[in-house]
Amino acid sequence: MKSLLTIILLITYTTTYTLTGRVVKVADGDTITILTDGNRQVRIRLLDIDAPEKGQDFSDKSRRYLAELVAGKTVTVEWSRKDRYGRILGTVYADNINVNEEMVKAGLAWKYRYSRNKRIAQLESIAKQQKLNIFSLPNPTNPYYYRKSQRPR
Repeated sequence: MKSLLTIILLITYTTTYTLTGRVVKVADGDTITILTDGNRQVRIRLLDIDAPEKGQDFSDKSRRYLAELVAGKTVTVEWSRKDRYGRILGTVYADNINVNEEMVKAGLAWKYRYSRNKRIAQLESIAKQQKLNIFSLPNPTNPYYYRKSQRPR
């Protein structure tokens, strides 16, 4: 019985879904809203990355770059879970480009603090070496720490 429960849990946590829709909103450098064929709006949080928050250096540039990549386009989202805010955590593809990777590659997002995605980590390392965008700053603040510093104590 215990083995069956373990298998069910593994299947539940590893099932990958695919969602397709047209991007109708780019909230920031790591959050978009798509409109599905059924006219349902779905918020997507790009998995494995963390873009600058509003008020941080490069936040506008990060949002604009994401908009260049996806705004008005039909995208495919591969996902397996939602975050605590009900957003789908997914990898977004537009024009055969992995948008999540592209944001980090351009130096406009960090690898999300808890991500284990080695490709994203590698792209972040390269962007840092090349001092691209956020990594051109002498001491850029990761959005995780920025959000933490903004919380009321």
